[in-house]
Formats: sequence, structure tokens, C-alpha cells
Amino acid sequence: MNWFSPLIGIAGGLGLFIFGMQMCSESLQKMTTQRLKQLTKLLTRYPGMGLGIGTLVAFGLQSSSATTALVVGFVSAGLIPLAQALEVLLGSYIGASLTVQIIVFRTADLALILIFVGSLLYMFSKRMKRRSLGQAILGLGLIFFGTIVMSSSTESWRDNPAISQLLIALRNYPVLEFVVGIVVTAVFQSSTAFLALLMTLGSHRLVDVYAIIPFVLGAHLGATLTGLLSSWGAPGLDSKRAAYANFGFKLINGVLFLPFYRPLTEVIRWSSGDINHQIANAYTLFSLVMAIGFLPVVPRVAALMERILPEKYPDLAEARLLKDDLLQVPELAVDQAHRQTVEMGQILYENMMQPVLPIFKYLNEEAIGRIRETEKAMDTLYKKIANFLAGLGSNRLTDDLMQQTIKILYTANDLEHIGDVLVGIVQIVSKMDQEELHFSEEGFEELTQMFQQIQNNFALALQAFETEDKALATRVIQEHPRILRLEKAFRYNHFDRMQSGNPKTMATSSAYLDLIEFLLRIDGHSVNIAQGVLGIV
Repeated sequence: MNWFSPLIGIAGGLGLFIFGMQMCSESLQKMTTQRLKQLTKLLTRYPGMGLGIGTLVAFGLQSSSATTALVVGFVSAGLIPLAQALEVLLGSYIGASLTVQIIVFRTADLALILIFVGSLLYMFSKRMKRRSLGQAILGLGLIFFGTIVMSSSTESWRDNPAISQLLIALRNYPVLEFVVGIVVTAVFQSSTAFLALLMTLGSHRLVDVYAIIPFVLGAHLGATLTGLLSSWGAPGLDSKRAAYANFGFKLINGVLFLPFYRPLTEVIRWSSGDINHQIANAYTLFSLVMAIGFLPVVPRVAALMERILPEKYPDLAEARLLKDDLLQVPELAVDQAHRQTVEMGQILYENMMQPVLPIFKYLNEEAIGRIRETEKAMDTLYKKIANFLAGLGSNRLTDDLMQQTIKILYTANDLEHIGDVLVGIVQIVSKMDQEELHFSEEGFEELTQMFQQIQNNFALALQAFETEDKALATRVIQEHPRILRLEKAFRYNHFDRMQSGNPKTMATSSAYLDLIEFLLRIDGHSVNIAQGVLGIV
């Protein structure tokens, strides 16, 4: 018997199937980026909606594994709370089962029609939405056609006694079937792809009916491994909590029901006389059981995961809101980069700008050390934001998104420069302390007044950037001339004190004028941020 040709057919058909799923997923993401963003907001407003939203998203993405990876990214990015994320994951089980139900009704004629229609829309439509729709239809056609190729390739195995006996013998080893389902699903990164292959073998009577339950339970568990692996490299603990809880749901499901696979098989046999429908029905049954069974205890599970994985002291240089998985959805990725830049500004304000003024009067080496460490974190965060946005690629962005990325990069760069300036200020104050120099009372009061002015203006600029408030941005720009006049007045006062022979003023003249200049530079960067909000970049 020629084993090679059927294997090539299975590999090719499986490749078409997985490629079709990827095409569907990418096209639907392009068509629904704004709605995905709105759905994540609904989760935080209306707890309990996660089940329905997870069903829709998983059905749209044609994969619970893809949904798991996406939800893990959303949680680590702070888009949705952990409890709501677990609801979405439970809903994704149902959505994936709907995809499996659709695959059962594949026909060669329908597959070819979908490929033809999808190709026409994708190749000849000028509108992006129609092209994306065509890509989705084409992908669905490839999914159906891939299963047909696999089915025709394995037909020659049906009458081979060695293969038949080997596969049917597995009915005596349900744990082995369970493990095979886990491993193959993890390799394919899709339970749907594994079940399609299982249906192909089943249609030629190469899979015993008593193997369905163990294989399906294994496929459920194997589908969680993609999200589990992606959580290991994700910043923040919530992503790991979501992935581990998702794994726990399906592990409990497998361990609980595997010993009863024979009576459960009789239920599945009663649901349909066709083995393909039996496989799909088994997958749907366990998806519903998990969703209904675990939904009431989701808040407790979330609390338990928080106790198992408690929060640690945050790393200021950690870009916790930036997830590479979100690059597949440009609008969400840009929104997260905006939020990360706001957080960068808040870290700068709380850990660098606020501690600086007390150092003017009471030198604190520990505070100076924290300021310098925070400045290094500013450099790292700027690089991470820039690299993250570079990963989007200009060809995937609309004009509005491209403009938004430029504003974000400008602002992040200004924040990084402000950090450099604040370190320069600290260095001047440290040098004065070493030389035992002190400002005059008038000079110190002037520096304090000007620092407070630029600090307030920076806070307004950051708020304007966060909320995209053009009125606030205008206030920042209007405040700048007042600060310039203040600087001129203080410079004049300083020179007047020098002419009067004030010894402290004369000794600290260079430091005073350098500090005035540094404070002006900070306000200049605040104005740049405000101009970005107004579209002046």
C-alpha cells in the first residue's frame, strides 16, 4: 500500500484548512476592530455579558485558541478585568463549537462556490470592507475544501486492515486518546483543525465511536495551551491568571468526565446517527457544560487566582499595556500605546517631578537615586513604545491611525526628554551641595514659584493628551507666554541682586540661571505635547 500519497493529501488539506481559518480570522479582525474595542468596554460596564461576547468573538475568529490568546493579551494590557475575561473564555468554548457544527455541513460544491465568490470580492473590490468580506468568504471556502481534500486522501485507508485495527484498538485506551487529542490540538494550535481531521477519519469508519469523547476532551484541553504559552511572556500577572484558570476549567472538565466516556458515548450516539455530527455534538455538549457549570463561580475563581499569584512590586520600565498579540488589531494596538504613554507620563510626574522640589531644600540621596532609576525607565519605555508602534507597519494603518501614532511618538519622546532635564536639575543641586552653596531666600522662592508653574502646566498637558481635550491643550499653550514673562522677571531680579552685592546670589549665579533654563525646557516639552493634541506636529 502507498502510505505517502494519503499523508501528502492530509498535510495539504490540513494546510488549506488552517490557512483558511487564518484568513477568516484576519479579515474579521479588520472588519470589526472598532466593535472589538466597544465590546471590551461593554464588559466593564455590564458584568455577565462576557459569555455572549466570548461566543461571538470565538465564532468570528474561528478558533477558541485565538480567542484565548487575544483575551490573555487584553487582560495583560488592562483592557478588561480578570473576572470578565474568564467569562469571555467560557463563551469562547461555545463559539468554537458553533464553528465545528458548521464544518459538518461541508460539500464540494459549496466550498468551490465560496472560493469563487470570495476571490472575486477580494481581487476586484476597491473598498477595504468588501475586500475583507471577500477574504473571509474565501477563507471559509478553503476551510471546507481542506476537509474535503483530507477526506478524499484518507479514503484508501478505509479498507486497510492494519490501519483500521490500529485506530479501533485505541478504544481500549481512553487515556491515550485523551493525550493524543491534547498533543495534536496543541501542535495545530486549533481544536477545530484537529476535530476536522477526526471527522475525516470518522467518515471512513477509521475512528471508533467510543474514541470520540476522549478525543474531544483532549482537544478542549489542548486548545488552552496556546494561551498558556503566550501568558508566560506577557507582562503582568492577570494574563497568567486568566490562562491558568482557563487551563484549569478544561482540565477539571477532562478529569471529571473521562471516566464516564462510555455512558456519555451512548448519549452522543442518541443525538445523531452520523459520526461527524456525533463529534460536533460532543464538542458542543462539553462546551455548554463548562460554560454553564463554571459561570456562577467565575468571581470566586478570579479571587482564587489572585491569591495564588499575588501582585509584586511593579517594574517601572515594564510596558505592561503593550502586547504583541494586539498588533493584529491596529486600532486596539494604537489605543494601548496611547494608554502606555499616559502611564509613562504619570510615572514621570509621580517619581521624578514631584520629588525634585523638596531636593532643592533638603538633599536626599535616596530620592536622587530613585529619580535616576526612573529616568532609565523612561528611556526604556520610550524604546518599547516606539518598537511596538513600528511593529504595526505603515501599510496596515488608516490615515487617522497613522496620525495618532505620530502624536504618541512625539509625546513619548517629549516625556523622555523631560526625564533627562530633571536628572540635569538634580545634578546641579547635588553639585551645589558638594560645594556647600545655597540660594538666597529670594532666589529659592523664585525657583520654587517657577517650578510649581511648569509642574502644573505639565500636569495639564498630560491630562489633555490622555483625554484628547483640545481646550486643556489650548490652556497649556496660553500659559507658556506667562511663564516666559516670569522667567524674564526672575532673571532681571537675579541680576539686580548681583548688582546689590548679594554674596549667595553671586556664588550660585551659574546654577540659578541653568535651573531657570532647564525649567523653561520642561515647559517647552509640555507645549509640544499640547500642540500634538491640537494636531500641530
